[in-house]
Amino acid sequence: MQFVLALSPDSKEPIYVQVYESLRQAIMEGRLRFGEKLPSTRELADGSGISRFTVLRSYELLTSQGFIETIVGSGTFVMQKIPEVAQNVVPAGFDTASLSVFAQRLLHPEIEAVDAELFDELNYGAPSVDDLPLKPWREVINKCARFQDKTLFQYVSDPMGYSHLREAISAYLIRTRSVKSTPENMAIFSGAQSALDLVCRLLLDPGDCVAVENPGSPFARRTLKMHGANILPARVDSEGLVVKDLERRQEKIKLVYITPSHQDPTGVIMSMPRRLELLSWAQRTGAFIVEDDYDNEYNYYGEKPVPALHGMDDQGVVIYLSSFWKVLFPIVRIGFIVLPPQLIEPVRKAKGSIERDLPLLEHVALTEFINQGMLERQIKRLRNLYARRRAALSHVLTRRFKDHATMPGVSAGMHMIINFDERFTAEDIAASAQTAKLPMVGTENYYMDEPRSHQYMIDFAHNTEADLTVMIEEFADLLTRTLSPRRSSTLPT
Repeated sequence: MQFVLALSPDSKEPIYVQVYESLRQAIMEGRLRFGEKLPSTRELADGSGISRFTVLRSYELLTSQGFIETIVGSGTFVMQKIPEVAQNVVPAGFDTASLSVFAQRLLHPEIEAVDAELFDELNYGAPSVDDLPLKPWREVINKCARFQDKTLFQYVSDPMGYSHLREAISAYLIRTRSVKSTPENMAIFSGAQSALDLVCRLLLDPGDCVAVENPGSPFARRTLKMHGANILPARVDSEGLVVKDLERRQEKIKLVYITPSHQDPTGVIMSMPRRLELLSWAQRTGAFIVEDDYDNEYNYYGEKPVPALHGMDDQGVVIYLSSFWKVLFPIVRIGFIVLPPQLIEPVRKAKGSIERDLPLLEHVALTEFINQGMLERQIKRLRNLYARRRAALSHVLTRRFKDHATMPGVSAGMHMIINFDERFTAEDIAASAQTAKLPMVGTENYYMDEPRSHQYMIDFAHNTEADLTVMIEEFADLLTRTLSPRRSSTLPT
């Protein structure tokens, strides 16, 4: 089945939003009729020249709003009854003064603008659908769906999450990340963002100062701004966050948010001396550290992962935050935090009020998946796979650009940073990458000030070595043609 989507390369909307809007509009206008079958995600992706993951995300959004439904073994169909969907705009004449201060912050343009940071080109940092362990996960789900343990049917549940899953994750974190984790000091959430949101609710009042890495995660900044935080940028150098920037501040810093295992987006791994310096500063000042263990699974070429900050903390200042997004999304959607002793009871009471009932079957299955060693086998498989793809990308980039671009020596994560020199314009780089279908985006929106216009992230996790080589070759050829004959002759072929 062929379906033409109205996608614009010049739109500021993410591709998945454009796909969603195109299909939603077709349903609302009757061009897609009730009960009509939609093309499969693979068919729509191939026919539109976009990733299958993008289509999956769009279908999930349409499903959650009641426009479509998927029937196993049959396909995806337009629902018989169109839902009454609230528009994501403020109606004309509506007085926002009737909203809470929190709601008014949500409507501020600065908060809304961050939604564009869901980069389709980077596949949202999730693994490729083709690389997911679908068969073993299906087997585990089928086994656990029998619910042989009758105690699982009790209505009363622990707001901190399924106890056996907390035991399994705790054991995993102890042996792989040296985290001081126990089932008692861990809480499970529907995702890492909801975990961070609750931490903000419990620790921050409007106007409290929070230090974040610059450049740093726009997702984290959005959550912090939602809670009225006064965000202070802290530089990132070759060793990670510059602690001296925190020491120079006159403001009282309540919280520091960092990604020390693989700094987002630069990829820098925080050095051991810098980790000790940050812990010492936090212990002296009474600040909390939110350690987002982003991309900790992927270190290549024999590099030994640095232990998590949480395992080095003996004063209870580190809140450890992580998820299995980089390994198992979208089949598993959970986040978790490991808490200092003083925050265990506040988190327990808060979760008991706002997020008590979590998907039990998924949690029981994930427990089995971890305890049987399947999680670590999947990580090892992906680490080897991504290492080969990263090496191929590095090789072709070095050969084609040599002295005209630089790449940091960090070998971790699922994307690579590349800095082009000034001979190329940002417009030519973007146009060449788009034509070559190279999964590459600029890092400008990660910076709070003085963004680097010629710095880009290239995803290497979702394409084969051969495909990466072809895309870079075409990208380099196209980019070379944008230069004058005299200057382009200096570029290698």
